[in-house]
Amino acid sequence: KLPDSEAHAVYKYENVEKEDEAPKMCGVTQTNWESDEPIKKASKLVVTAEQQRYLNNFRFIELVIVADYRMFTKFNSNLNEVKTWVYEIVNTLNEIYRYLYVRVALVALEVWSNGDLSSVTLSAYDTLDSFGEWRKRDLLKRKSHDNAQLLTAIDFNGTIIGLAHKASMCDPKRSTGIVQDYSSRNLVVAVIMAHEMGHNLGIHHDRENCTCHANSCIMSAVISDQPSKYFSNCSHVQYWNYINDDKPQCILNEPLRTDIVSPPVCGNELLEVGEECDCGS
Repeated sequence: KLPDSEAHAVYKYENVEKEDEAPKMCGVTQTNWESDEPIKKASKLVVTAEQQRYLNNFRFIELVIVADYRMFTKFNSNLNEVKTWVYEIVNTLNEIYRYLYVRVALVALEVWSNGDLSSVTLSAYDTLDSFGEWRKRDLLKRKSHDNAQLLTAIDFNGTIIGLAHKASMCDPKRSTGIVQDYSSRNLVVAVIMAHEMGHNLGIHHDRENCTCHANSCIMSAVISDQPSKYFSNCSHVQYWNYINDDKPQCILNEPLRTDIVSPPVCGNELLEVGEECDCGS
């Protein structure tokens, strides 16, 4: 099992609505909000000219999504149905991440149609650990990429529906997340995946004073039934701090258009097969 300080979880919204229960938060010992320094406002984030040039670069996350065997059977063992579901998720990821100047390029979709290649169990922590080991041992040797997300139809123990390592982008084992396909609404699942990737990019859960252009922001510890596509002001600062301090190198290179496996989408600012140009909308 992973140490609590190694991962962040997101929880089902319905489980925090009861008046007699405290909101379910991650059991992350490293994130003790009371002892943290106050989060700086984005307008007060002071950077040098050199840092600003570095921050202004677009980032490109070359993503692999793995759909486990339960996902395959959930979609009637129909590969095209799984693909359509995943491609819609990736489209939403790009809508969300464009505000952080990040483009998400799906460079591989692997569907475990003959059985799982890593251990997928009721324990989200064990599942994440096993998936990371498999990525390092197997997947990275077959396909170059920056981040991998496991999409599973298993119902994890408790109220966890997503789990990821934090500040781990580009790490061979830890640049991973797991997402439970727990909603029939594609947007909800896409927001969970955006949330887990956010942890990989050094973003914590939102505090009460974090705001965005909606009632619920991407990095809320609980997923709303009406999720938004916006990161909070806190998330923006934490992301830029991570980029500036950790400088993850793997997301600086733009992928070749021939490496992108999802259908071309006009306006996502990724040049894909069949497109002469894509300047965004």
